Amino acid sequence: MSGQRRGGLWVLIRSQWLLLTVVGLYVWAFRHDADRALQALQISATTLSSVLLLIAAVFGLVGVLQVWISRDLIVRLLGREGGIKGLLFAAFCGTLLIGPPYIIFPLLMSLHKQGARWAVVTVVLSAYAVKLQMIPIEVEFLGWPFSLGRSLLTVVLAIPTGLLVERLMERRSR
Repeated sequence: MSGQRRGGLWVLIRSQWLLLTVVGLYVWAFRHDADRALQALQISATTLSSVLLLIAAVFGLVGVLQVWISRDLIVRLLGREGGIKGLLFAAFCGTLLIGPPYIIFPLLMSLHKQGARWAVVTVVLSAYAVKLQMIPIEVEFLGWPFSLGRSLLTVVLAIPTGLLVERLMERRSR
């Protein structure tokens, strides 16, 4: 029985390591300086409340995507069948995405579970570094040569990066 408990504890630690680390840091902080720890906890609560609705909306969107967009369509457009067109579409979509990464990660994982290939996930994340709607601001501060060069290199290299990551992920799953 104690072996089962230890195994269950290890699974809990591995699956919730970040949460447990944060709780441990707060315990340490409260022991070290309770006033500053309370201030940090209040800031954390404010931050959490400001993003909670956004996170709930993303989870709702992920649910809708899983129910309303068929697995066959995802496989055809974003799986191996999609070929280079699927990768180009992923690069284009990546440049259009806005918002913080914690919104995009669950969405991409949901698409992957429905049949999108790892290369598509990687291409979207790579191209996400180029936000088309932010280019005018980037140009204003950094100039056309820098902005154009950075954007083109990022998008062009997104596809080979995606294919390389996909190869690594396939090797890992064998």
